[in-house]
Amino acid sequence: MHGHDLDDRTIVTDVEFALADAERRHEVGRALGRVVKDDELVPSALRGRAGSPLRRAFEQRQRAFSEWRTARGVP
Repeated sequence: MHGHDLDDRTIVTDVEFALADAERRHEVGRALGRVVKDDELVPSALRGRAGSPLRRAFEQRQRAFSEWRTARGVP
């Protein structure tokens, strides 16, 4: 992989993560009827039921976060 490829992948994963995180925040906030804090985003109660918009948003964020970590070599 060339240096510019790594830079491009880093940029893409940053954007993907930011978008997925914003979508999840939106869905959690909508489900709870209030703004949520970062530490409230992980509990299983906020992951939503299978097939729900909340669960899809959670899963998108988790995938994007995994890609973000992989792109940076974070275990």
